[in-house]
Amino acid sequence: MSKNSSANFRVVFDANVFIAAFLRPGLCETLLEKANQGVFELYVTDSILDEALNKLKVKMNATESDRERFSQHIHNIARFVTPKEKLTVVKSDPDDNKILECAVEARANLIISLDHHLLDLKSFEQIGIVYPKTLRYILPVD
Repeated sequence: MSKNSSANFRVVFDANVFIAAFLRPGLCETLLEKANQGVFELYVTDSILDEALNKLKVKMNATESDRERFSQHIHNIARFVTPKEKLTVVKSDPDDNKILECAVEARANLIISLDHHLLDLKSFEQIGIVYPKTLRYILPVD
């Protein structure tokens, strides 16, 4: 896949992927930087980013300045969408539906997640749902 064609590849990260990218160097951070380099288009909603930032504050004790820097970084990289459709697909964890809503609105090709509620679906409306490591087999992210 050439860089031009992969740049049109649309991806949505679950909040847990953003959290992993923030917390430590590794694959999730690399994927975020690949989006920054234009390898693929990253889509997000305010509610997904808010969830990630809130968990960083409450569960990880991230400082306000670190969260603000990270938020700005995401704003510089990602395209923000506002879903028009409300979904109720994931009944066991309704919060996960916002990921699907974002993906539908963005006309995404893939959802990247570490959450079994989403991963168990495998796909939704022809949008694949995969672990972060799977993206390296689909796009040139190494």
